[in-house]
Amino acid sequence: MKYISVLIQHHAGPTGNVLIGKNSGGVWEFPHGVQRTNETGEEVAERIAWEQLGMKITVDKLTMTGHKRPTDGTVEHIACGNITHNTHTKCDYHNYYEAVNKWQSEPAGTVYTEYKWVHPSELGQYTFAGDDENFMAKYDPWINGRYIPECRMP
Repeated sequence: MKYISVLIQHHAGPTGNVLIGKNSGGVWEFPHGVQRTNETGEEVAERIAWEQLGMKITVDKLTMTGHKRPTDGTVEHIACGNITHNTHTKCDYHNYYEAVNKWQSEPAGTVYTEYKWVHPSELGQYTFAGDDENFMAKYDPWINGRYIPECRMP
C-alpha cells in the first residue's frame, strides 16, 4: 500500500510557508491519504488537497520516500533518487511530495481541528507522530540550511 503526504507551500521556494494540520489527537501532521489503484502519486496529492482542504495545488517533486519494513513496521525515509536497497511490492511505502498552493487560498476542510502555515525553519518546533515524525528527522536538517538536496522545489 502506498501512503502519500503533501507538503503544501504557500509559495514556491525553500522559504515558502508549509501547511500543517492538527488531528483530533492533538498531533500535527501533513495532509495525507492512500493511493488508489491506477492513480499516480501526483494525482493522489492533488486529490488529497482538494478533498481534505478544498485547495488546488501544483504538485512538484517527490521529496522523500519511506520504505516500511514488514518485520517491525518501522519506516526508513530515503531522499528521492537515493534508493539503494532491494525493494519489492509487498512492502508499504509513504511518499512525500512538495506542492504549491495554486490559488493562494486558505484550507477549508474539516479533517483537522486547526491549520497553520509554518515557516520551514520552524517545522521542527511542532510535535509530529508516526511516519511524519520519522520524516521530520531527515527533513529538518535540509530545511535548516545544513543540507538542501537538489530535489527541493526551486
